[in-house]
Amino acid sequence: MRVTVIGHAGLYIKTQGATLLVDPWLFGTCYWRSWWHYPPSPEPMPEWLAPDYLYLTHHHFDHFHYPSLRRIDRATKVLIARFGVDVMRDELAALGFNDVTEIDHGESVELDSSMSVASYQYGFDDSALVVVGDGAVVCNLNDCKLRGQDLDGLRKRFGRPDLMLKSHSFAQAYPNCYSAEDPKDLTLLSRKDYVADFLESTSALEPRFAIPFASMVCFLHPESFLRNRDVVTPLEVQEGFARSGQNETTLLLAKPGDTWDSTQPFHSDLGDYYTARDAWLEKLRERAAPALEREAEAESARSLSFGAFAAYFGTFLRALPLGIGLVLRRPVAFRSAESDGTYWVLDWRTRRVRKLDALPLDRACLIEVPPGVLCAAIESRIVNYVHISMRVRIALRKGGVSTDFAFWSLLAAWELGYLPLRDAASRRLFGVAWRRRAEGVGLARATLRQRGSMASRMTSRFMVSDDGYHSSDE
Repeated sequence: MRVTVIGHAGLYIKTQGATLLVDPWLFGTCYWRSWWHYPPSPEPMPEWLAPDYLYLTHHHFDHFHYPSLRRIDRATKVLIARFGVDVMRDELAALGFNDVTEIDHGESVELDSSMSVASYQYGFDDSALVVVGDGAVVCNLNDCKLRGQDLDGLRKRFGRPDLMLKSHSFAQAYPNCYSAEDPKDLTLLSRKDYVADFLESTSALEPRFAIPFASMVCFLHPESFLRNRDVVTPLEVQEGFARSGQNETTLLLAKPGDTWDSTQPFHSDLGDYYTARDAWLEKLRERAAPALEREAEAESARSLSFGAFAAYFGTFLRALPLGIGLVLRRPVAFRSAESDGTYWVLDWRTRRVRKLDALPLDRACLIEVPPGVLCAAIESRIVNYVHISMRVRIALRKGGVSTDFAFWSLLAAWELGYLPLRDAASRRLFGVAWRRRAEGVGLARATLRQRGSMASRMTSRFMVSDDGYHSSDE
């Protein structure tokens, strides 16, 4: 088996009898010119554009990249995960792909005598892929959050993988695009957590080789360029791996175009992409300038009215379960896309969107998105992607982080089609949930452990504190 790293989360896998392309973002940019390949990817090879099979792990544009998919041979057989709501089949059909197979969670599909694949799903719309061929096992976790008993089950079923690939850096705005009145609200996730998550996966699977993967990006838009300093690089993963003492696995650092062969030693020359990263970023930003200027011009031509905003988010609020206002009490505010200095506020309790001259004092957060981006996102029903783009700024009031997280999660569920529940409930959804019941059990157990741990901390703090326990401290 030969596995070529195309770039970011893209792979081209070849066995004696079949070829498989995975998550092809082959060229260009993502998320309103914010995400760019880093290190730069090579020009697409002809065989990458005409594989026997194509697997798409999920719907995000750095994995489901429309410009790349338009260049791929329409005779390619497409494989996708079977989620509770179908989010990809119709879009693939619109792109001209008619041979599309959905794979159930944990199901193995034999592609030919030399290759089979298995899909493992997580959350609303994410999946990992296991490829077995020519006597080798490759586990592509990309940015799927499989952990715990899911990884244990995968290891028991397939044995020790020959190769594991996994992400290692931020793919969301929190905490780097946030500010907070209480600094503790920005400590729920850090760069160390990404390295630790990578190490947890290598410890559970004990692959022969592991590659830091699916984080090969830089940010070249003026609004997101500073986020390059937040990127967790493969060198940081290498340092953490060396300290971990995991001797069963050999860590490999790969750049776009490198190929791992199951029968031969692996060699990669990373050049100075990470030792001279700042110089490279400046050079790439200069190259990207014309495209960024075109993007700015296109965005300036878009405008968003309060009426359009209120119609969209009013529909979202009405799709939420009854009683949501009893759970989420603090409103979410957006800075107006109009030039009148107003604020557009989502009220969970009334399920209405209001236009106010002043910010509500009880708000959870204030969200700022460039008007052209927000307008385009509403038109395409992908506002939750704004969080991924890094072209967002969010100011948290004290303790507002939980409401902010809930907003983005519920918005993603609604935009994917999981809300309202009365529309999403179907035999398909219940069947998917049953196959993935172990994930639900694991989540429930983790929640109970977390509550027990919090209760212990609360008790301990109350006992040692002069002024008792304050809920805002947690």
